Formats: sequence, C-alpha cells, structure tokens
Amino acid sequence: MSRRRFRAAAAGALATVLIAGVAACSSSSSGSSSSSGGKPTITIWNDALAVGSCGVPASQSFLTKGVDLFLKTNPGFNVKISQVACDASPAFNTLLKSSEVAGTTPDIAQLYVGGQVIQNKQYLVPLNSYLPKSYVSSLSGWKFVTDGYQAKPNGKIYAVPYGAGYWYFVYYNKKLFAKAGITNPQPATWADLITLAKKLKAKGITPFDIGEKEGYVGAWTQDALISALVGDAGVLKMYSGAQSLDSPTLIQPYTAWHELFGDGLTNSDAPSLTYSSGVAEFSAGKAAMTMTGGFFNSQFMKGLGSNVGIFPIPVLPGSKFTKSLSGGPNNSYVVFKNSKHVADDIKLIKFLTSLQVQELSVPELGQLPNNVSFTPSASFKAQQPLLTAQYKYIQVDHYALGEAFDNIMPGTICSYWYQTNSAVFGGTLSPSSAASSMQGQMKNYLATAQTGG
Repeated sequence: MSRRRFRAAAAGALATVLIAGVAACSSSSSGSSSSSGGKPTITIWNDALAVGSCGVPASQSFLTKGVDLFLKTNPGFNVKISQVACDASPAFNTLLKSSEVAGTTPDIAQLYVGGQVIQNKQYLVPLNSYLPKSYVSSLSGWKFVTDGYQAKPNGKIYAVPYGAGYWYFVYYNKKLFAKAGITNPQPATWADLITLAKKLKAKGITPFDIGEKEGYVGAWTQDALISALVGDAGVLKMYSGAQSLDSPTLIQPYTAWHELFGDGLTNSDAPSLTYSSGVAEFSAGKAAMTMTGGFFNSQFMKGLGSNVGIFPIPVLPGSKFTKSLSGGPNNSYVVFKNSKHVADDIKLIKFLTSLQVQELSVPELGQLPNNVSFTPSASFKAQQPLLTAQYKYIQVDHYALGEAFDNIMPGTICSYWYQTNSAVFGGTLSPSSAASSMQGQMKNYLATAQTGG
C-alpha cells in the first residue's frame, strides 16, 4: 500500500539515493536461501529510508552497522540486505504484492506499523510464540503491529516495532520569536497559536513557512488535531466504519488548517510550494514556524543551530486530550511465511532492536529508541536537543500519545486525504465538502473489503 506521512513524501526525493546496500548486499528480491556451507542466509528487504536516509551512505547506515555487529558475535549466520524502493512508493507495493503471491518474499522486511503490517498479515508469521514476555515488555509500540490493535484478546503479533516513532510539533525560530518579544512559547490552544502568529506578522515576520502542494504538512498538523480530539479509540471507530468521517472530527481540523492560509499567516505561495521547499525555507530562517516531525531534525539543526526549538501542536475546542502528541511508531520488522528459518530471523531481529543498535539509528532516523530502558545521556542531550525536548514532553510531562490518523487508516484513504488537505488549505474545497468526500471514499473501501474485492 502507498504510505505515509514523510515516507510517502520522500519516495520521489530519495529516488536518487537508491544505492546498493552493503553487508553482502544484493539487488535481487529473492526469498530465503542457504549458503554453500549449509549455514542459514537471512535475507532482508531494506526500506530506502533506512539505508541512504538523509544522505547517509549505505555503508554508514545503522542497519548495515547493526548487521555487521550481529555477524561478529554470530559467525554461523549469513545476512543479505537487499535495498528496495521506499516502502511508501507504488514500486514497493507492486514488488510486495507480486512477491507474496509468487512466494519469493525475503525472510525479513521493514514495513510500516499499522495498516501496512495488518493488511499483509496473511503472508506474515504470527510472532507471539517466538517472543518472550520479557522481550515484549522491553519495547513500546506493540499495539500497532497486533491484529485488532490489541482490541482482540490474545491478538496475533505480526511485527516487531523499532524506534519510538515520529511525533509532530511546531518547530520555531527562537531568534525571530525574540525579535517579536516572545520567549518560551507554549500555546495551549489553536486560538492561542493564531494569536501568536498574528503577533509575529505584526512585527513584519512571516509566521509559518509551509509547502502544501502534496498535502503532507496538512496531514502532520491534522493528525495532531484529530488525535487530541478523539484519540486512538475515535480513529479506530472511523477505521472500522462505526464512526462517519463526515463529522466535526475531520471538519474542525480541516477548518483550522485552512485558517492559517486564509488569514495570511503563511508564505503566500504555500499551496503550490513543495513540502521540501517549505522545509528548506524554514531551515534558512525565512519564517518563524513550521509543523512537522523529527525526520527533519538534522536539517533544522544544521540550518538554525541552537535557534530552533519545539512545542506541541496545540488543540482545538472540545478536545478530549488537552496535552497530546500525535505520530507514533513508524517502523517494524516482519517475518514472511516463506522463510525457512524463523527462529534465526527472530534472533537477528532481537539484536537489531537492541538499545545498542537503536542508538546507532538516532541521527539517521530522527527518532528515539523504543527500548523502555532508554534515558538520554549527557552526550545525547548535547547532540540531540530536539529529541531531548521531545523525551521530556513524553516521559516527564506525560503528554497523551495518539497514533496518527494516516497510520491507522487504509492507504487509499490516506492518499485521497492528502489531496483534500491541499485543496482545503488553498480554499478550493470547503472543509465540509472534504469531510463528505472522505466518507464516500471510506464507504467504498469498506464495501470492497467486505466483499473481498
């Protein structure tokens, strides 16, 4: 399926970095095999954002380094990494579906938590019997790799999550805020954010730099607003068809999203600007704020240094969760039923999700480890101030955590949602019309799913 958020946005941008991985890397997409010496060869499909992400050469990727460390202490194994198209791309979806049908899947692949895992469950090994309770309790994020999102008793676990995920924030330029006489901004409500933006504009400062051509910035922002309004339970009701999408849960966020552009609080070309251009302009200091997730932390720190800060996207009236973050776990490892040595696959996955390996991934993926034992060290705080601030909101201030709307909803619905986000933002589609059309799309999806079409 075509997913999601930054991953979907980055599929085209990363086409130029789809270089061959290392650690006995292969460009083939064949399934599991054995080496000539009779030792197991574990094959992995690697998402393009995990090797070569953010300009990191494949040889320096955390996955390559993690596999190398594993092989040093497990000489009886061979591991072959095949770098494939970004998991959000149509090319990957085609590869995944054709390989599942033909039985040529690898042993292990990196899939997105939520819809991409659950909708491919018939080809995946249920992992419950392979994962000791002590291991499960050592990681967070299991809800969104479990059939029924843990609503079913003893639901089958179809993947192992890694990384604490991306959480959406308002990123702000401290120097421009200080110029407007604003320090330590913490708006509690969306109305407070609008007031703050208007104060910046009155000082001749562009409040927001946004590129909404693809509809992704709107997704990140509205994810946060939806999570605060109804939480995971509300989104899951929409996913199952128990709650209509043609409701205030979507209309309110759509309306707020248009308000930014309608009130002149963004760059004038925001509806036609690409998300990457908007990110680059904010990184260059051309506006006071933008809204996104940790996948741009490195770019923002490179451009703004210590002048970049974060605060949570504030909530709309009637929100059930007034202190809320949205985003959620993003990455997971799955084992395909085609694999001939599942126990060995699990051994490798356990190593790759260890704190040691996950800490290697932090600069590359821009997310905290999902190992519950992780605490920021002094060196981590110095190198990752934005993630350290995020850690405080989650672990110290105890903000409610909501899985993003487009993590849970089917990929076809998400793709349509992105289109409506852009149109609503620019004013060519009303919030109520957008919500109505989303419900129409969802009804069609549910009808097709029920008939097996």
